[in-house]
Amino acid sequence: LASFVIQLLYSRSSRGVKPPIKISTWYPRPVPLWLLYAMITLVTFRITRLVVQDEFPPVGVPREHLINWWAPDEYWIAEHPKATPHWVALGRSLRYLLTCPWCMSVWVAPPVIWAFMQFVSVPLPYAAWIVAAAGTGLISHNLDD
Repeated sequence: LASFVIQLLYSRSSRGVKPPIKISTWYPRPVPLWLLYAMITLVTFRITRLVVQDEFPPVGVPREHLINWWAPDEYWIAEHPKATPHWVALGRSLRYLLTCPWCMSVWVAPPVIWAFMQFVSVPLPYAAWIVAAAGTGLISHNLDD
């Protein structure tokens, strides 16, 4: 997607078509290890928070339906009287997994690390975007208290 957007932005000039710029020129030096670890940690934090706690409708609504399908709570049963738990003990365990940030981060971290290992030069701007969102969320949460 990024190369497509870059190609659209830089494809026209007065003398014809320019080749798209290389994404690796955005950050020509290798990323320091401490910065990479910090970015992996904050990206994992932000994605985990999105999966576990955020009320963003494309994520929050399906999560609530799935959680309450596995093991409905008293509020869900009050709204849906015919709701019954599915997969009994496994359903309770999966419900706990989807509501526990520590538990979910264990499952979110491996794909994040894999993505950084495979595409560290390409998703660096995207990771910086997610890190900025996570940092802003942490700062605003601490200022609210």
